[in-house]
Order: sequence, then C-alpha cells, then structure tokens
Amino acid sequence: MKRQKTDLKRILPSPPPPIISYHLHITYTLFNPSGVKEALELRQRTREQFQNYLGPDCPGRYDYGYLCMIVDHDIENTTLIGGPFVSGEWSIFLPLGYYAVVTPWLLQNRGNLSMLLHPNSGIWAMWAGEPWPLDMSIFEKETQTNEFGHYPGDPDNPVCLLKGAVCGDDKLSPFALCCYELACKAAEMISNGASSFTVHRCA
Repeated sequence: MKRQKTDLKRILPSPPPPIISYHLHITYTLFNPSGVKEALELRQRTREQFQNYLGPDCPGRYDYGYLCMIVDHDIENTTLIGGPFVSGEWSIFLPLGYYAVVTPWLLQNRGNLSMLLHPNSGIWAMWAGEPWPLDMSIFEKETQTNEFGHYPGDPDNPVCLLKGAVCGDDKLSPFALCCYELACKAAEMISNGASSFTVHRCA
C-alpha cells in the first residue's frame, strides 16, 4: 500500500494566524470521584503556586491581558457548556509572557491528569498525558473566533510583561519575559509563615 503524502500547505492557512495567547486545560473524568478530587487539588495548588502572578478570575475565555483562572462553568459536576470537551476540565488564560513560567510547572505537576495546551489561533493543539476525545462538530471550518482581529501586543494580548508586572520569585524559574529595556529584578519580600521569599518585577 502506498503511503499518501500530506500537503501541509493545503491544510494550513497562508500565512498562518499569529499566536497571541494560549489556553491550558486540565481534563478528568467527572464520574470518577478520585479523579475529580485530584483535578480540584491541582487547581488549588496552581492557584497557590501562581498567586503573585494571577489576576482576577476570568468569567470568559479570551482577551484578558493578564494571567487568570477561567471560571465559566461548574468544574465539579458539568462539562463546558457548548463543548468541545466531553470530559471535566478547568482552564487558564495564558498570555505569551507567562508561557515559560506556567507551562513547565503544570507539565511536571499534573500527576495522572491530562493537559491540553493550545494557542488561541484555531490550530496547533498539544496534549500531555492521554488525549481525550473532543467534540469538534461545534466548530465551523474557516469561521473565525473573537481572537481574530486581535494581534500580538495589543492591550488584551501582551507578548511581554510591562513595568511593575510580576516576572518571577524564589520558587519559580525561568522568569517570565519582560518587555524591551526592562529586566526582572527583586522587588519585595513576602512573608510566608515561618519563611519568606522575594517577588521579582519588571523594572
């Protein structure tokens, strides 16, 4: 049998859409109490790990301009209304400047859970762990999402961190990407019970 060669030029738009932000999803089985418990515990640990980086929770999925936990459905009992997930999931809106801080940590700490990372461009999704089925019938070919019309570096989709943004601390490495002519510098000491750590900001 002859193997058919895939012509990527026919599949991908030309030029490809820019990557302006990411979604990071943790997926799990809703009818498995231990799986739900593990997912909720990871979500809480993620909140604690990035408490100095996170902005307010996002009620939707796009164009927030800051790192945030997405809160748009009951993550303990229901799938995301409208799909495409047929499993339980919780997610994070991930601006480009925080990609290098959040993604490695969740890859290393996801345990038995699966993780889907995708740019908000409609293509180039990646799984860590077992991939889950997705209901792709909700999408229409060549129909644009609300991310289209935005661009890397607009106010809702920064590519780097502006002056004063948290770019690192004693616990996390690598540091996030500060904008041109800014550096990630020690800014303030945070007390954490018996110990303390230093928060770094772009300055």
